[in-house]
Amino acid sequence: MQPKSIALLQKIDTTVEQLINKFSNIFEVAIISDKSKELQAIESLTIEADASTIIRLCEELLTITRGLKETWCLGTLKVKQGNVSEDLEDGEELKLAHEKFNELTAKIAQFEQTA
Repeated sequence: MQPKSIALLQKIDTTVEQLINKFSNIFEVAIISDKSKELQAIESLTIEADASTIIRLCEELLTITRGLKETWCLGTLKVKQGNVSEDLEDGEELKLAHEKFNELTAKIAQFEQTA
């Protein structure tokens, strides 16, 4: 595997592990027993903090999946020119548009690979 793939898998693993830990922390604190109001208030704040961390971790996973989708789509997407007659102005403009689109997708894919 490439080093970038290994790093991405490690990031996913650590993010999922943190998600599981935060969920288990919430369930441990959520046990209702004879607790004072002060302790319940502290636990409530802990649950809110863990919930916001869970949201942030989910957003990180969504960012990773979005990046993978963009890399997959832009890395394999190329426009074929087909039959374009060169004597027509529209054909030349269409060829130019195809070339610019392919250049743009290549640059975006290259940028994604370096990030």
